[in-house]
Amino acid sequence: MSTTEQRPDRAKKVSVVVATRNRPADIRVLLTAIADCDTGIVHEVILVDDASETPLRVDDAAHPFPVRLLRNDRRRGAAAGRNWAAKEATGDVLAFLDDDARPLPDWFHVLDSALTEDRAAVTGRVLPFDSSVVARARQYRYEVRYAQHAAYSEVTFFAGGNSAVWTERFLAADGFPDVVTASDNGLVERLAQADERVHFVPALRVAHRNSKGAGIALREAWRAGRLAPRSTPTAAMRRITASAKVQPWSDDPAAAGLNIGLQAANSLATALPTA
Repeated sequence: MSTTEQRPDRAKKVSVVVATRNRPADIRVLLTAIADCDTGIVHEVILVDDASETPLRVDDAAHPFPVRLLRNDRRRGAAAGRNWAAKEATGDVLAFLDDDARPLPDWFHVLDSALTEDRAAVTGRVLPFDSSVVARARQYRYEVRYAQHAAYSEVTFFAGGNSAVWTERFLAADGFPDVVTASDNGLVERLAQADERVHFVPALRVAHRNSKGAGIALREAWRAGRLAPRSTPTAAMRRITASAKVQPWSDDPAAAGLNIGLQAANSLATALPTA
């Protein structure tokens, strides 16, 4: 065990929270993956069906832990679904996974060890199990972010699909901001207002379907820019130029080009006045 890693201070009861929509096959695989890597600390799994076209059905008896199913009658988004599940949870820890993510075999062991009393929350690394241009571009941005942080350091990002937080502290911070995108990092800001911190744990890893199409990636980049603080056209161009300098042009020009497009969408969105 490293000098910065600490042993958990008490036995944990983990409520795993998954927001989902129209992905029953992914949910079946995810529940199996959770069971396979559970070290005995999974107290319950709470699924929030965000108004799927065909309501999600789960056989609770097929799993070694309780599976609770909540359903929105209209689309509310992942942030609202996670917040609802947190209020219903009976575990002292909330663990967040995406429906198209797969925790690696040591996921709960790492979570149990890393989430100590003096850490409000932990977040880890996302790895791809797909290899499209969009997936590679997204992963490159992840890796650039990860390289900037030492293990167990305080960070200002939070992966809503690979993270854990003490339930009481999450609720005290009023959970995720109910916005279309960037709600994950909004939780970091809310925790910081209470002098609580998120810590980066590289060993906390999930495999994830990174690509949902270039169109969705561009739309999400634009939305994130519209929700960010306003900028100037000059500052937006500086961010685009800076991004272009650190792309993998020689190794993966297609991913590099897409990343510049995503950065341009995000930066230009910040430079437009709000309505």
